[in-house]
Amino acid sequence: MRAALVAVSGRIARWARARWRSRRGRVLLAAVVVLALGVPSAFGFVLATVLGGDGGDGSPATRTATIGVLAPLSGELSADGTSVRNAVALAVDEANDDGAIPGWRLELSSRDDRSRPDGGAQAADAFAANDRLIGVVGPVSSLVARVAVPTLSAAGIPVVAPSTADPTLTGVGTGSTGTAAGGQARTRPYPTFFRLSGTDELQAQVAAEYAVTTLGRRRIAVVDGEPRYGTTLGDRFAAHATALGASVTAVYPTYADTDVDDVAASLEQEAPDLVYVTAGADFAGRLRARLAEAETSIQVLGTDALLRPHYTATAKTAADGDLITSLLVPPTRLPAAGAFVATYSQRYGGPADDQGGTTPSGASDGDSAGSADQGTEDGAAGDTSSAAAPAAAPTAGRAPGRPAAADPPDAASARQRQVAHDAAMELAQRRAAAIPAVAAYAYDAARAIIRAAAAVLPRRTAVDPAARRGIVTAIGRGTFAGVSGTVSFDRWGDIEGPRVVLYTVLGGRFVAMTTRTS
Repeated sequence: MRAALVAVSGRIARWARARWRSRRGRVLLAAVVVLALGVPSAFGFVLATVLGGDGGDGSPATRTATIGVLAPLSGELSADGTSVRNAVALAVDEANDDGAIPGWRLELSSRDDRSRPDGGAQAADAFAANDRLIGVVGPVSSLVARVAVPTLSAAGIPVVAPSTADPTLTGVGTGSTGTAAGGQARTRPYPTFFRLSGTDELQAQVAAEYAVTTLGRRRIAVVDGEPRYGTTLGDRFAAHATALGASVTAVYPTYADTDVDDVAASLEQEAPDLVYVTAGADFAGRLRARLAEAETSIQVLGTDALLRPHYTATAKTAADGDLITSLLVPPTRLPAAGAFVATYSQRYGGPADDQGGTTPSGASDGDSAGSADQGTEDGAAGDTSSAAAPAAAPTAGRAPGRPAAADPPDAASARQRQVAHDAAMELAQRRAAAIPAVAAYAYDAARAIIRAAAAVLPRRTAVDPAARRGIVTAIGRGTFAGVSGTVSFDRWGDIEGPRVVLYTVLGGRFVAMTTRTS
C-alpha cells in the first residue's frame, strides 16, 4: 500500500509541476487545490507539498546541490588555488543565473589542501560527509590527488581535476591499446575520476623527443626533484630519451637537504649537453645561477614546476633560452577564452586600461607576467609573447612633420579606430596573460559537472548515490566546446586530445612557442 501511494504521489507531483510552468496551468491548479484541501486525501497533501514548496510562498521547492573545490588556498601555490576557486565560482554563478538545473540551485564549498597530502586527506573526508555534494573540481597536484581521489571515488563522488598528471590515477597504461606496462590489462582504479590535462607520461615523451630529435642532444643529465612515489617524471623522461638513442649520463634526486653546489659541481665535471630538471623553481633557479657563475654552458629543459617568477628572479639572465614544457595551454593561446577572460578580469580584477577601467588584483599594470606565471605542479604560466603592443606605424603618405589635424576627417577617424583597436587588443592580451592557465581548465571542469547534473538532478529530489552515479556517467559520455578546447573524456577518464606547450624564457618572461596535440 505504501509503495503504491509513493508511486501515485510521484505521478501527481510530476503532473502538478508540468502545469505550474504556464499561467493557465497555475490558475487550474489553484482551483484544484482549493477543492482537494477541502477533502482529506493523499492527493490534497501531495499538491500542497508540491505547490507550497519549502518556502511556503506558493512556488515549487528549490533544492540545493554543492560543488566542491579542492585546491591550495594558502602557501606557495595559493595564487593558483585561488584562481581555481574563482573560476568555479564564476561557473556556479552563471549556472544559477541561467537556471541551468531546473528546480535546483548550486552552492560552492572550498577546501584548502595546502598542497600537502594531509591537507588533501582532510578535505576529502569533509567532502565525503557532505550529502549535497554532486562533484569536486580538483585537486591541482598529483601529490594531493594520490591521497584525496581514493576517498572521493570510494564515496561515489565525481571528481574532475584541471591539472593532475600522475598517470596511475587513470590506470597504469601508455596507449590506446588498453595494455599496461608489463603486459597487464589496463584497469581504471577510480571510476569517478576525470582529468582535463594530459599526463606526465605524455609530457616526458614530448620533452624527450624535443631534446633528442629536434635539438640533437645526446648526453643528458636529469635533476629529479619529484617525491619518489613510484615512477617519477624524471624517470619517464630518462626512459624515453634512452629509447630515442640518447645517453642519460646521471640522475640526481634532490631532497630538502640537497646541496645545490654539489649538484652543480657534478654537472660541471660531467659536462652534458642538456640537463632535464623536474625540481622546484627555487632549487632550479639556484642551480641555473650557480652553473652560470661557473661559466658552464649547459642548456636547461624543465617542467612546469619552473613556470614561476621565482625561477627567473633567482636565475636572472642565466635563464634566458631555457626551455619548459607544460600540460596546460595559457589563455592567450586559447581561441575560445575571450569571453571567459573578460568576465574573469571584470569580476576578480586584472591589468587596468589607461583610464583604470579594471582595477589590478595582486599585480601592478605592466606586471602581468609576474601574476600569470604562478604555475601549479601540472600548471602553466600565462603566455606573455603578446604582452606589448607594437608601436603605431606612421600614416602612409604623410610628409614628415605634417600635423595630424591636416589629415582628411576620414583618415583621422580611421587612425583613431585603429589606435583604439590596438589598445583594446593589448589590454585583452595583458588580461589573458594575468590569469593562470589552470583557471580556464577549472572553469571547464565545473561546467562538465554542471552539465552532467543538469541531465540528472531535475528528475530527483535528493543527491543520493544513484544521482552521483548518473552524474559520473553523464560526465563520461558528455562532450562540449569549452574554454580550454573540446571537453570529452575517454573510457579511462583522460581528456581526449591532450596538449603539451613548449615555452622559452626571454628577458625574464615565459613565452609560449609551440603547442603539440597528442
